[in-house]
Amino acid sequence: MKHKFVIVMLVLFTQLFMFSGADAHPATGIVLDRGGNVYFSDLETVWKIDKQGKFSVFRAGVSGRHVHELTIDAQDNIYGADISYVAEKWVSDVWKMTPGGNLSYLLAPTSDPPRGMSNWLDREGNMYLIDQNNHTNTQTLLLRRSPDGHVITLAGGAYGQQDGKGIAAKFRSVGGMAFGPDGSLYLTDGTAVRKVTMDGTVTTVGHDLTFRTSEDKPSLFGGSYGSLAGLSVNSSGTVYVADAGNRRLLRIAGDGKPAIVLRTEPPYFPNGVATSPDGSIYVLEVGFTLPSSWSGPRVRKIAADGENTIIATVGSDKLYSIKATVARSAGVSTESVLSFFVIGNRIKYGVAILGVTLLSAVVMLWRRRKQRP
Repeated sequence: MKHKFVIVMLVLFTQLFMFSGADAHPATGIVLDRGGNVYFSDLETVWKIDKQGKFSVFRAGVSGRHVHELTIDAQDNIYGADISYVAEKWVSDVWKMTPGGNLSYLLAPTSDPPRGMSNWLDREGNMYLIDQNNHTNTQTLLLRRSPDGHVITLAGGAYGQQDGKGIAAKFRSVGGMAFGPDGSLYLTDGTAVRKVTMDGTVTTVGHDLTFRTSEDKPSLFGGSYGSLAGLSVNSSGTVYVADAGNRRLLRIAGDGKPAIVLRTEPPYFPNGVATSPDGSIYVLEVGFTLPSSWSGPRVRKIAADGENTIIATVGSDKLYSIKATVARSAGVSTESVLSFFVIGNRIKYGVAILGVTLLSAVVMLWRRRKQRP
Protein backbone atom coordinates (compact mmCIF):
# COMPACT_ATOMS: atom_id res chain seq x y z
CA MET A 1 0.00 0.00 0.00
CA LYS A 2 2.84 2.36 0.89
CA HIS A 3 4.49 1.60 -2.44
CA LYS A 4 1.35 2.72 -4.26
CA PHE A 5 1.24 5.88 -2.15
CA VAL A 6 4.83 6.78 -3.07
CA ILE A 7 4.13 6.21 -6.78
CA VAL A 8 1.04 8.44 -6.69
CA MET A 9 2.94 11.22 -4.92
CA LEU A 10 5.84 10.97 -7.38
CA VAL A 11 3.46 11.30 -10.34
CA LEU A 12 1.67 14.30 -8.83
CA PHE A 13 4.97 15.94 -7.84
CA THR A 14 6.37 15.48 -11.36
CA GLN A 15 3.24 16.82 -13.03
CA LEU A 16 3.21 19.88 -10.82
CA PHE A 17 6.77 20.82 -11.74
CA MET A 18 6.25 19.96 -15.40
CA PHE A 19 3.15 22.06 -15.80
CA SER A 20 4.25 25.03 -13.72
CA GLY A 21 7.02 25.52 -16.26
CA ALA A 22 4.59 25.56 -19.19
CA ASP A 23 6.56 23.02 -21.18
CA ALA A 24 3.73 22.54 -23.68
CA HIS A 25 4.30 24.44 -26.92
CA PRO A 26 1.21 24.20 -29.11
CA ALA A 27 0.74 26.08 -32.39
CA THR A 28 0.03 29.83 -32.47
CA GLY A 29 -0.25 30.14 -36.26
CA ILE A 30 -3.45 31.72 -37.61
CA VAL A 31 -3.66 34.18 -40.54
CA LEU A 32 -6.31 35.82 -42.69
CA ASP A 33 -6.08 36.54 -46.44
CA ARG A 34 -7.61 39.43 -48.41
CA GLY A 35 -10.63 37.33 -49.35
CA GLY A 36 -11.55 36.60 -45.74
CA ASN A 37 -10.26 33.00 -45.73
CA VAL A 38 -8.72 31.83 -42.46
CA TYR A 39 -5.69 29.52 -42.23
CA PHE A 40 -4.44 27.94 -39.02
CA SER A 41 -2.12 25.20 -37.79
CA ASP A 42 -3.04 22.42 -35.39
CA LEU A 43 0.73 21.84 -34.97
CA GLU A 44 0.95 19.40 -37.87
CA THR A 45 -1.84 20.10 -40.38
CA VAL A 46 -2.60 23.55 -41.81
CA TRP A 47 -6.36 24.06 -42.21
CA LYS A 48 -8.45 26.49 -44.25
CA ILE A 49 -11.85 27.99 -43.44
CA ASP A 50 -13.33 29.81 -46.44
CA LYS A 51 -15.82 32.70 -46.30
CA GLN A 52 -18.73 30.29 -46.54
CA GLY A 53 -17.47 28.42 -43.48
CA LYS A 54 -16.23 25.36 -45.39
CA PHE A 55 -13.48 23.58 -43.47
CA SER A 56 -10.69 21.81 -45.42
CA VAL A 57 -7.04 20.74 -45.30
CA PHE A 58 -4.72 23.31 -46.89
CA ARG A 59 -1.42 21.51 -46.17
CA ALA A 60 -1.54 17.92 -45.01
CA GLY A 61 0.19 17.08 -41.76
CA VAL A 62 2.94 14.56 -41.16
CA SER A 63 3.29 12.98 -37.73
CA GLY A 64 6.22 14.53 -35.89
CA ARG A 65 6.55 17.49 -38.31
CA HIS A 66 5.57 20.60 -36.36
CA VAL A 67 4.37 23.93 -37.75
CA HIS A 68 4.09 26.45 -34.91
CA GLU A 69 3.70 29.79 -36.72
CA LEU A 70 2.18 30.99 -39.98
CA THR A 71 2.68 34.25 -41.88
CA ILE A 72 1.06 35.68 -45.02
CA ASP A 73 2.20 38.23 -47.63
CA ALA A 74 0.35 40.81 -49.71
CA GLN A 75 -0.28 38.22 -52.46
CA ASP A 76 -1.89 35.80 -49.97
CA ASN A 77 1.01 33.35 -50.02
CA ILE A 78 1.27 31.40 -46.76
CA TYR A 79 4.66 30.79 -45.12
CA GLY A 80 5.60 28.34 -42.39
CA ALA A 81 8.62 26.64 -40.85
CA ASP A 82 8.73 22.91 -40.10
CA ILE A 83 10.74 21.29 -37.37
CA SER A 84 11.04 17.54 -36.79
CA TYR A 85 13.38 15.03 -35.18
CA VAL A 86 14.67 12.52 -37.72
CA ALA A 87 17.46 9.94 -37.28
CA GLU A 88 18.60 11.62 -34.03
CA LYS A 89 18.87 15.02 -35.75
CA TRP A 90 16.69 18.12 -35.73
CA VAL A 91 15.52 18.84 -39.26
CA SER A 92 14.02 22.21 -40.22
CA ASP A 93 12.81 23.98 -43.35
CA VAL A 94 10.95 27.11 -44.47
CA TRP A 95 8.13 26.71 -47.00
CA LYS A 96 5.72 28.78 -49.09
CA MET A 97 2.23 27.80 -50.24
CA THR A 98 0.40 29.79 -52.92
CA PRO A 99 -3.36 30.41 -52.57
CA GLY A 100 -3.82 27.57 -55.07
CA GLY A 101 -1.90 25.17 -52.83
CA ASN A 102 1.43 24.99 -54.74
CA LEU A 103 4.33 24.25 -52.40
CA SER A 104 7.92 25.51 -52.70
CA TYR A 105 10.80 25.77 -50.22
CA LEU A 106 12.72 28.90 -49.24
CA LEU A 107 14.89 26.49 -47.26
CA ALA A 108 14.78 22.79 -48.12
CA PRO A 109 14.70 20.35 -45.17
CA THR A 110 18.13 20.30 -43.52
CA SER A 111 19.77 19.51 -40.20
CA ASP A 112 22.20 22.45 -40.67
CA PRO A 113 20.16 25.58 -41.56
CA PRO A 114 21.91 28.88 -42.34
CA ARG A 115 21.70 31.50 -39.60
CA GLY A 116 18.66 33.74 -39.60
CA MET A 117 16.37 31.65 -41.83
CA SER A 118 12.71 32.20 -40.91
CA ASN A 119 9.18 32.40 -42.25
CA TRP A 120 8.89 36.00 -40.96
CA LEU A 121 9.52 38.10 -44.09
CA ASP A 122 9.01 41.83 -44.64
CA ARG A 123 7.99 43.48 -47.93
CA GLU A 124 11.61 43.55 -49.14
CA GLY A 125 12.19 39.86 -48.46
CA ASN A 126 14.27 40.28 -45.29
CA MET A 127 13.83 37.50 -42.75
CA TYR A 128 13.56 37.99 -38.98
CA LEU A 129 14.45 35.41 -36.34
CA ILE A 130 14.75 35.42 -32.54
CA ASP A 131 18.02 33.86 -31.39
CA GLN A 132 17.72 32.90 -27.72
CA ASN A 133 18.36 30.12 -25.25
CA ASN A 134 15.77 30.05 -22.48
CA HIS A 135 17.87 27.62 -20.45
CA THR A 136 20.96 29.82 -20.13
CA ASN A 137 19.29 33.27 -20.30
CA THR A 138 22.50 34.93 -21.45
CA GLN A 139 21.30 36.88 -24.49
CA THR A 140 18.28 37.38 -26.73
CA LEU A 141 18.85 38.70 -30.25
CA LEU A 142 16.50 39.76 -33.04
CA LEU A 143 18.32 38.85 -36.26
CA ARG A 144 17.63 40.22 -39.73
CA ARG A 145 18.74 38.23 -42.79
CA SER A 146 18.76 40.03 -46.14
CA PRO A 147 17.79 38.26 -49.39
CA ASP A 148 21.51 37.91 -50.25
CA GLY A 149 22.18 36.07 -46.95
CA HIS A 150 23.75 38.88 -44.91
CA VAL A 151 22.79 38.57 -41.22
CA ILE A 152 22.85 41.38 -38.65
CA THR A 153 21.56 41.85 -35.12
CA LEU A 154 18.74 44.35 -35.54
CA ALA A 155 18.14 44.65 -31.79
CA GLY A 156 18.96 42.93 -28.54
CA GLY A 157 21.97 41.82 -26.58
CA ALA A 158 22.38 40.70 -22.99
CA TYR A 159 19.35 39.06 -21.37
CA GLY A 160 17.04 41.57 -19.69
CA GLN A 161 14.27 44.00 -20.51
CA GLN A 162 15.30 47.46 -21.58
CA ASP A 163 14.14 49.86 -24.27
CA GLY A 164 16.77 51.31 -26.59
CA LYS A 165 18.23 51.05 -30.06
CA GLY A 166 20.15 48.13 -31.53
CA ILE A 167 22.36 46.26 -29.09
CA ALA A 168 21.50 48.74 -26.32
CA ALA A 169 18.03 47.16 -26.15
CA LYS A 170 17.39 44.04 -24.10
CA PHE A 171 14.86 41.23 -24.39
CA ARG A 172 14.00 38.42 -22.00
CA SER A 173 12.06 35.45 -23.37
CA VAL A 174 10.40 36.26 -26.70
CA GLY A 175 7.42 34.18 -27.79
CA GLY A 176 4.99 35.56 -30.36
CA MET A 177 5.83 37.87 -33.25
CA ALA A 178 3.72 39.95 -35.63
CA PHE A 179 4.14 42.76 -38.16
CA GLY A 180 2.27 46.00 -37.54
CA PRO A 181 0.63 48.15 -40.25
CA ASP A 182 3.72 50.39 -40.40
CA GLY A 183 6.06 47.42 -40.96
CA SER A 184 7.36 47.36 -37.39
CA LEU A 185 7.66 44.09 -35.49
CA TYR A 186 5.71 43.43 -32.30
CA LEU A 187 6.94 40.77 -29.86
CA THR A 188 5.67 39.15 -26.69
CA ASP A 189 8.54 39.34 -24.22
CA GLY A 190 7.92 37.78 -20.83
CA THR A 191 4.90 39.63 -19.44
CA ALA A 192 5.26 42.54 -21.91
CA VAL A 193 4.63 43.42 -25.55
CA ARG A 194 7.52 45.23 -27.29
CA LYS A 195 7.70 47.10 -30.60
CA VAL A 196 10.78 47.10 -32.85
CA THR A 197 11.02 49.60 -35.72
CA MET A 198 13.10 48.82 -38.78
CA ASP A 199 16.00 50.94 -37.51
CA GLY A 200 16.24 48.69 -34.44
CA THR A 201 14.52 50.98 -31.93
CA VAL A 202 12.76 48.98 -29.20
CA THR A 203 9.92 50.37 -27.06
CA THR A 204 7.53 48.70 -24.62
CA VAL A 205 3.89 48.84 -25.73
CA GLY A 206 2.40 47.20 -22.63
CA HIS A 207 3.85 45.60 -19.51
CA ASP A 208 2.69 43.40 -16.61
CA LEU A 209 0.08 41.92 -18.95
CA THR A 210 -0.39 38.67 -17.02
CA PHE A 211 -1.98 40.49 -14.08
CA ARG A 212 -4.88 38.65 -12.47
CA THR A 213 -8.30 39.95 -11.48
CA SER A 214 -11.03 38.54 -9.25
CA GLU A 215 -12.79 37.26 -12.38
CA ASP A 216 -9.83 35.19 -13.57
CA LYS A 217 -10.20 31.54 -12.67
CA PRO A 218 -7.29 29.37 -11.46
CA SER A 219 -5.19 28.16 -14.36
CA LEU A 220 -2.50 25.50 -14.50
CA PHE A 221 -1.27 26.24 -18.01
CA GLY A 222 1.69 28.58 -17.76
CA GLY A 223 2.14 28.15 -14.02
CA SER A 224 1.45 30.90 -11.51
CA TYR A 225 2.32 33.87 -13.69
CA GLY A 226 0.61 33.07 -16.99
CA SER A 227 2.25 33.18 -20.41
CA LEU A 228 1.76 35.36 -23.47
CA ALA A 229 1.56 33.57 -26.81
CA GLY A 230 0.49 34.78 -30.28
CA LEU A 231 -0.45 38.36 -31.11
CA SER A 232 -1.81 40.49 -33.95
CA VAL A 233 -1.88 44.22 -34.73
CA ASN A 234 -4.84 45.74 -36.56
CA SER A 235 -4.81 48.61 -39.08
CA SER A 236 -5.11 51.25 -36.35
CA GLY A 237 -2.17 49.86 -34.36
CA THR A 238 -4.22 48.19 -31.63
CA VAL A 239 -2.54 45.01 -30.36
CA TYR A 240 -4.43 41.82 -29.52
CA VAL A 241 -2.43 39.25 -27.57
CA ALA A 242 -3.29 35.76 -26.30
CA ASP A 243 -2.62 35.40 -22.59
CA ALA A 244 -2.67 31.60 -22.68
CA GLY A 245 -1.72 31.17 -19.03
CA ASN A 246 -4.76 33.10 -17.82
CA ARG A 247 -7.10 31.81 -20.57
CA ARG A 248 -7.92 35.24 -22.00
CA LEU A 249 -7.42 37.59 -24.94
CA LEU A 250 -6.12 41.10 -24.24
CA ARG A 251 -6.43 44.33 -26.23
CA ILE A 252 -3.74 47.01 -25.90
CA ALA A 253 -4.61 50.42 -27.32
CA GLY A 254 -2.32 53.41 -27.81
CA ASP A 255 -2.26 54.32 -24.11
CA GLY A 256 -0.71 50.94 -23.26
CA LYS A 257 -3.54 49.96 -20.92
CA PRO A 258 -4.75 46.36 -21.42
CA ALA A 259 -8.41 45.40 -21.63
CA ILE A 260 -9.75 41.84 -21.40
CA VAL A 261 -11.69 41.01 -24.57
CA LEU A 262 -12.33 37.30 -23.99
CA ARG A 263 -12.10 34.65 -21.29
CA THR A 264 -12.25 30.94 -22.12
CA GLU A 265 -13.25 27.95 -20.01
CA PRO A 266 -11.12 24.82 -19.40
CA PRO A 267 -9.78 22.94 -21.20
CA TYR A 268 -9.43 25.67 -23.88
CA PHE A 269 -7.03 28.60 -23.86
CA PRO A 270 -6.36 31.21 -26.59
CA ASN A 271 -2.95 30.73 -28.19
CA GLY A 272 -3.05 32.67 -31.46
CA VAL A 273 -4.96 35.62 -32.92
CA ALA A 274 -5.56 37.29 -36.29
CA THR A 275 -7.35 40.57 -36.99
CA SER A 276 -9.49 41.54 -39.98
CA PRO A 277 -9.87 44.95 -41.69
CA ASP A 278 -13.61 44.80 -40.95
CA GLY A 279 -12.90 44.72 -37.20
CA SER A 280 -13.38 40.98 -36.70
CA ILE A 281 -11.00 39.01 -34.49
CA TYR A 282 -10.14 35.34 -35.05
CA VAL A 283 -8.81 33.42 -32.05
CA LEU A 284 -7.01 30.07 -32.21
CA GLU A 285 -7.87 28.13 -29.05
CA VAL A 286 -6.18 24.92 -27.91
CA GLY A 287 -7.66 22.33 -25.54
CA PHE A 288 -5.45 20.70 -22.91
CA THR A 289 -6.18 18.78 -19.70
CA LEU A 290 -3.66 17.38 -17.23
CA PRO A 291 -1.68 15.25 -17.50
CA SER A 292 -1.51 14.99 -21.32
CA SER A 293 -4.95 15.12 -22.96
CA TRP A 294 -5.21 17.37 -26.02
CA SER A 295 -8.83 17.81 -27.17
CA GLY A 296 -7.97 19.57 -30.43
CA PRO A 297 -7.84 23.25 -31.45
CA ARG A 298 -10.75 25.38 -32.54
CA VAL A 299 -11.24 28.84 -34.07
CA ARG A 300 -13.47 31.51 -32.56
CA LYS A 301 -14.70 34.59 -34.44
CA ILE A 302 -15.53 37.79 -32.57
CA ALA A 303 -17.30 40.07 -35.06
CA ALA A 304 -17.08 43.86 -34.95
CA ASP A 305 -20.63 43.97 -33.55
CA GLY A 306 -19.61 41.64 -30.70
CA GLU A 307 -21.15 38.42 -32.03
CA ASN A 308 -19.05 35.55 -30.70
CA THR A 309 -19.08 32.14 -32.45
CA ILE A 310 -16.94 29.01 -32.82
CA ILE A 311 -16.49 28.61 -36.59
CA ALA A 312 -14.36 25.44 -36.73
CA THR A 313 -13.13 22.67 -34.47
CA VAL A 314 -10.49 20.13 -35.50
CA GLY A 315 -11.96 16.64 -35.24
CA SER A 316 -15.49 17.97 -34.80
CA ASP A 317 -17.23 14.63 -35.28
CA LYS A 318 -19.41 12.70 -32.82
CA LEU A 319 -16.48 10.88 -31.21
CA TYR A 320 -14.56 14.10 -30.82
CA SER A 321 -17.55 15.85 -29.27
CA ILE A 322 -17.67 13.16 -26.57
CA LYS A 323 -13.93 13.49 -25.96
CA ALA A 324 -14.13 17.27 -25.82
CA THR A 325 -16.99 17.15 -23.30
CA VAL A 326 -15.08 14.73 -21.08
CA ALA A 327 -11.88 16.79 -21.39
CA ARG A 328 -13.73 19.99 -20.50
CA SER A 329 -15.21 18.40 -17.39
CA ALA A 330 -11.86 16.90 -16.42
CA GLY A 331 -10.16 20.24 -16.98
CA VAL A 332 -12.49 22.04 -14.58
CA SER A 333 -12.23 19.40 -11.84
CA THR A 334 -8.45 19.04 -12.14
CA GLU A 335 -7.85 22.77 -11.90
CA SER A 336 -10.26 23.11 -8.96
CA VAL A 337 -8.39 20.46 -6.95
CA LEU A 338 -4.83 21.46 -7.81
CA SER A 339 -5.14 25.23 -8.19
CA PHE A 340 -4.01 25.75 -4.57
CA PHE A 341 -0.54 24.57 -5.48
CA VAL A 342 0.08 26.91 -8.40
CA ILE A 343 -1.77 30.19 -7.88
CA GLY A 344 0.32 33.16 -6.81
CA ASN A 345 2.95 32.53 -4.17
CA ARG A 346 1.12 29.43 -2.93
CA ILE A 347 3.21 27.26 -5.23
CA LYS A 348 6.00 27.22 -2.66
CA TYR A 349 3.61 25.83 -0.03
CA GLY A 350 2.31 23.21 -2.43
CA VAL A 351 5.84 22.10 -3.32
CA ALA A 352 6.81 22.05 0.34
CA ILE A 353 3.84 19.87 1.31
CA LEU A 354 4.47 17.42 -1.52
CA GLY A 355 8.19 17.35 -0.79
CA VAL A 356 7.72 16.60 2.90
CA THR A 357 5.09 13.95 2.14
CA LEU A 358 7.33 12.26 -0.41
CA LEU A 359 10.36 12.35 1.86
CA SER A 360 8.34 10.89 4.75
CA ALA A 361 7.10 8.04 2.58
CA VAL A 362 10.64 7.24 1.41
CA VAL A 363 11.93 7.25 5.02
CA MET A 364 9.14 4.89 6.10
CA LEU A 365 9.97 2.46 3.31
CA TRP A 366 13.69 2.61 4.14
CA ARG A 367 13.05 1.90 7.84
CA ARG A 368 10.72 -0.95 7.00
CA ARG A 369 13.35 -2.61 4.82
CA LYS A 370 15.99 -2.25 7.55
CA GLN A 371 13.70 -3.93 10.07
CA ARG A 372 13.24 -6.98 7.87
CA PRO A 373 15.17 -10.06 9.10
